[in-house]
Amino acid sequence: MNKKWFGSIIALAVIAAMVGIMLKNTANDGLSGQKKQLERELTQSEMQEKAETGTAAERGEGIAKGEAAPDFTLETLDGGELTLSELRGEKVILNFWASWCGPCRAEMPHMQEYYEKEAEKAGVRVIAVNLSTSERGNKEKVMDNIQSFVDEFGLTFPIPLDTAGEQMDVYRVITIPTTYIIDTSGIIRHVIRGPMDAEMMRDLTASID
Repeated sequence: MNKKWFGSIIALAVIAAMVGIMLKNTANDGLSGQKKQLERELTQSEMQEKAETGTAAERGEGIAKGEAAPDFTLETLDGGELTLSELRGEKVILNFWASWCGPCRAEMPHMQEYYEKEAEKAGVRVIAVNLSTSERGNKEKVMDNIQSFVDEFGLTFPIPLDTAGEQMDVYRVITIPTTYIIDTSGIIRHVIRGPMDAEMMRDLTASID
């Protein structure tokens, strides 16, 4: 074997060794990257789990799923007063409606049926906020329309009156009816834009704690 040929073999051997070292380092880097990615995912999962179990006081207030439902105190149609935060410990169906709204007329019999037959046993409070500023006519006419609606459908759950339109803005009620399903910690779990039936109310409230 001549020196030139021997030199070539040595050179190839050195290159092969370097490539082997590079491949090993690359594999180690890849494994390290996967471990880091897994650690990040586990951390994110733990953070999400903690967030999901947090109380309303620990969560940011807002109207998206997973946020604490904005609190309010409103006068009710029967002359009483209702504060949303005082319902903590119970699931809440928070509905927004108006007497002129066709879909609301379709929904209300189902809501009353659910309220009468299932809500108490399931630990659910039904609250139907009338969007009074969207009602038609002067103040006296508005109150007559609301009462007539309630009487027509025999509604017996609380009817808070959003007479200033503040909660309509806070909860960004554009589609009527709009309903927020709130868990026992005061956290919004579902948002429904449009009418529901009793089966939907049952399924949605059963899916939360």
